[in-house]
Amino acid sequence: MEVVSSRSARWISNTPGRLYRALPSVVLGTLFNVLDTVSTGLLIFPSEEGSNGVFQALQIQGLSMYIMSTILSQVAMTLGGSRFPGALGAMLIEILPFLRGIGSDIRDVLGPDNPSLVPTVFAAYAMSSFLIGFAFIILGLLKLGNLVAYFPQTVLTGAIGAIGLSLFILGLGLMLPPSSPALTLSSAGSVLFNSSHLPLLVASFFPALILSVSTRSQLINRWTRGMVQNAYYVPCYLFSIPLIFWIIVGALHCPRDTLVANGWLFRVDASATRGSGIGTAWIYWREFDFSKVEWWAMKNAIENIVLLVVIGVLNLPIYVPALAFSLNVPYDMNHEFFGQGAANILAGIAGTAPNILQYSYSVFFTRANGGRFEAAFVTLLTFVLFLTSGLLLPYVPTVLASALVLFLGIELLLEAVWESAKTLVWLEWSIVVGTLMACTFLGFAEGFGVGIGAAIVVYFVYGVVDSRARVMKWEEWNETHMHQSQDQEHHTPTHRISPLNHTPSAAYPLTSVTLTDIESSGSLEKNHTGCLLRDINARIVVLSGYVYFATIPSLESQLLDTKTQLAFVIVDLSTVHRLETAAAQCFQRAERDLAPRSTVLVLCGIQKGSGAHADFDRAGVDLTFDSEQGVAPEKGILSFRTRGDALTWCEHQSEVVRSDLEKDDIGPMSHADVYRKFCKLFDFDLRTLLVKDRVIDDSSESIDTVPPPQNDIDVFISMGAHLKCYVPGQSIAHTSDIGRIVVFVEGHADIIPIEPSTRPSFRRFLLMLPEESFQFMKRRVWSHFRPAPGPNTLSSGDILDCDGEKTVHVLARSLCVTVELDVTESSSVLVRWAHDRAKMED
Repeated sequence: MEVVSSRSARWISNTPGRLYRALPSVVLGTLFNVLDTVSTGLLIFPSEEGSNGVFQALQIQGLSMYIMSTILSQVAMTLGGSRFPGALGAMLIEILPFLRGIGSDIRDVLGPDNPSLVPTVFAAYAMSSFLIGFAFIILGLLKLGNLVAYFPQTVLTGAIGAIGLSLFILGLGLMLPPSSPALTLSSAGSVLFNSSHLPLLVASFFPALILSVSTRSQLINRWTRGMVQNAYYVPCYLFSIPLIFWIIVGALHCPRDTLVANGWLFRVDASATRGSGIGTAWIYWREFDFSKVEWWAMKNAIENIVLLVVIGVLNLPIYVPALAFSLNVPYDMNHEFFGQGAANILAGIAGTAPNILQYSYSVFFTRANGGRFEAAFVTLLTFVLFLTSGLLLPYVPTVLASALVLFLGIELLLEAVWESAKTLVWLEWSIVVGTLMACTFLGFAEGFGVGIGAAIVVYFVYGVVDSRARVMKWEEWNETHMHQSQDQEHHTPTHRISPLNHTPSAAYPLTSVTLTDIESSGSLEKNHTGCLLRDINARIVVLSGYVYFATIPSLESQLLDTKTQLAFVIVDLSTVHRLETAAAQCFQRAERDLAPRSTVLVLCGIQKGSGAHADFDRAGVDLTFDSEQGVAPEKGILSFRTRGDALTWCEHQSEVVRSDLEKDDIGPMSHADVYRKFCKLFDFDLRTLLVKDRVIDDSSESIDTVPPPQNDIDVFISMGAHLKCYVPGQSIAHTSDIGRIVVFVEGHADIIPIEPSTRPSFRRFLLMLPEESFQFMKRRVWSHFRPAPGPNTLSSGDILDCDGEKTVHVLARSLCVTVELDVTESSSVLVRWAHDRAKMED
């Protein structure tokens, strides 16, 4: 109870400061929801043409449905439905045309005066939420989120720009009064720049432009001494817009009806202003009358329902990688599928429309230091809006909503078009622009497909261009490949790929666990280098040819493999000609993710000033080619010209760590401490053991209760015992370590099974295909209903007989102290004791 009370008191005392720090992001997130509601919530139901005003009377219900969908999405993500701490969710805006189409199709078949019209439309909206939710859950169960990694990042960047452009166009249309003609490409000039609408355009566009320029300009940042970078700047700036608006309105004494007619305020149905609180906010649930639902009428809307589900499902795999790319954080697409599936099923239960993770809002909310704590407060304030929407909506000026949406659109456009131009080559940048334009004019899903097609064509062109023969200087070729001839000097030459081969690349590992046959220039000699890799606990990943977006999934899986704790990951770029910008940036993210694991990323086979180095430099990835006194650089990825230089540096680093641990003491313990703990763990008495083997007299004094004399430790070591210490990630035992017994005194280690490196024949592969397919689907689905099998562990008091463990690799998970015995004639006494002790444990 004292612990609980002390933690509660500490939490309460820290709450005021935390709330103060959370205020900017909470205000910004709530503002997003408020303005989204008034700008989009009124558009859920179809237009009034031929409806006899039936949908006009549902205006407040539409607002409430929009807010409820947003609340449920935010609840699901805040409680763990998303791996992004600052994720914000809202109703899926992209499906609005299909929602309105569903309502129109049902109205056409039932008629506007049919009392079943409204209940059927509401049931169809809820059913669409269930369908999207179940679709997300199925995708997550099948673990199809991994396919998202193959999306080209240039296409994702173009999709971000298309979202920004669509928001910009939406912002221009928000300020127009209801009597204004529709805003189209042909009528944009006459609609926006006429005398009645020009003041609205000026009052909306210029505040958004000033806000965007002020947050990006270094000159303004220095002049204001960093004020424009403060987290409070954007919320305060946006709040100043309605404040100035109502001051001017009060000074001019403008009537509210005139402001609505001229487009300065939103047109809200009179029912929204009559009454307040729960009485009107919850009214949309009263429209559900399942006795009146005409389920057969939904057949007329089946096309729009299918399109709604397809577009809704396609949007998430676009938004999530784009959000992770913008925030420079890792993501788990399968986890996001489950989270969004739960959110939409909740929306279906609540009888509201589908929802989804909001890319643009999540980016700005996270950049304002928003996390789960702040998102919870945004959810709470949004629920307050749900209860009081009838009071708030009539007083929100259209220029505020328009300025916010225009600001978001400008920022996303600049991120996609301007910022990407600084790092991409012109062909990659053309994919960005092409995707942006296709998404804008053809539709989001269609444009995304056009972008992927354009990316495939561009990378095919790259492959054709890079396949041309080129001249290489003898010094450059000889220095790059000298280490390969040295490695192959004492063994049979293996198959090589020419250094002029620039076919698209995939990542292949040469690991400390499994040595596979790699078709790359200069395969490592298995007996010599394999042992060295195990000793330093390193993995070599080989790339070749042109490294582009399709290489990223295999590269990340090899670099960020969580099954093994590595000390070094060496990436061999000897036969790499060029790298796409996104692939080069992948190394920077990998270095960031490997750092918490104490794993060092090292590049080799890259020369300073080469084309590959230029690609890294253009992508903003720092490479360090010189390491002072063998120490890893504080900034940049350490790079070497040859694989041998990289291995030498890693070996030196590993020896430095070992020498620090294996001086007079064994890590944090002295020799005497290790021996004493060993005796205590196993009830070991050296002299009693020797008596049994008739080495010394029976009258020898026991050492149970007294500190062990130094000569006992010396005798113990002389009998074949070795006291050793291993750092986390270091290899303790391997398949080839036969004839060795390891006794764990302290620490934890993982036993990792080794998969065979041999491949089945083609005939064997065809015979195994049906069974393997069945097992694949079984693992995909069943793994969600049982705990994932983890590696077996060894800890203090365990004994490992390497002679009986011929298909495993043992890695230290924490600092491990061991007593090791070589199975030789000189250590036969201790070996017999270990075997007897192991039998007793069994």
